[in-house]
Amino acid sequence: MNLTKQNVRDYWTAYMIALVSLFSLTASADHYPQMKILQQSTKTIAGETLQYPQSAPAKITTAMITIPAGASTGWHRHSIPVIGYVISGELAMEYADGKRVTLKQGDSIIEAMHVSHIGANLGKVPATLFVSFVGEENAQFTHATAAPSTPPASGIAEAKVDLVDLSQLDKHLKFDIRYAGTNNFMGKALYPAARALLQKPAAESLLRAQHRLLKQGYGLLVFDAYRPWSVTREMWDMHPHYRDYLADPLKGSRHNRGCAIDLTLYDLNSGKPLEMPSDYDEFTERAHPDYQGGSATSRQARDTLRAAMEAEGFKVYENEWWHFDFQGWEDYPILNRPL
Repeated sequence: MNLTKQNVRDYWTAYMIALVSLFSLTASADHYPQMKILQQSTKTIAGETLQYPQSAPAKITTAMITIPAGASTGWHRHSIPVIGYVISGELAMEYADGKRVTLKQGDSIIEAMHVSHIGANLGKVPATLFVSFVGEENAQFTHATAAPSTPPASGIAEAKVDLVDLSQLDKHLKFDIRYAGTNNFMGKALYPAARALLQKPAAESLLRAQHRLLKQGYGLLVFDAYRPWSVTREMWDMHPHYRDYLADPLKGSRHNRGCAIDLTLYDLNSGKPLEMPSDYDEFTERAHPDYQGGSATSRQARDTLRAAMEAEGFKVYENEWWHFDFQGWEDYPILNRPL
């Protein structure tokens, strides 16, 4: 066989093609691009049909969004389709219709558009998301909205609502309504007036507890009582890192029913509050009613308060020595009446 240079080149070309073909048949799949579909839907997470704006030139904007630990996004909605992917951390999402989902690292979402929602980082590290806004040129991506204003249904709670102003009941009751001023964990006034209201049976039981304590040389100093539901909603939304101590607005609180009270003891002779293991609204282990730290004097004062209140039909809240729920609170509806 007479081989020319061209024949040699053709031979080696054919040989290399054969090798490549053989390699393609035997190589691992790891050598090839792989695709994993994260989301495929014609609707958002809220069930809205996806619709892309058509009135102007299209525009896609991508962004990295970081929510610090213990922070929330605030209530908002989107006017265009939004796709998100969680790169790190977790985000607890809540929608105006009451739906809740938790997004973890590696999760993706086709976000709600016209349904208002809020995200909260309940973890200890920042949550980072990659987000793509799919809309039209000059479109506004996000609009701030108000929180939901309608309390949850109260079920069969049919007891008569009869809120009593505690300041009218006993001259020995003292008041320091923290949420009517700025000396509180929210740092602002949440009530338009410094008032303390309770359902009448709870108020009557409170007076009996007060009379027990007067015999021991103490009086009751009230921090808070009935709380409108909208305030509970605001506390929950603004301070995710305190949720172990805050009432879930989707369930409503005993305060919202006029059946819970926050209070401490004061000395009748000096008029000064007694030392307790923690400050009011201190969201730490020291606030727990069974905390064994602190001084013996402070623990004794805390236990004296608890004994008097529980003897008259109240029960201390497991995370707060100052918070007492009245028995039968389930019978009263969740209220959002302004103070």
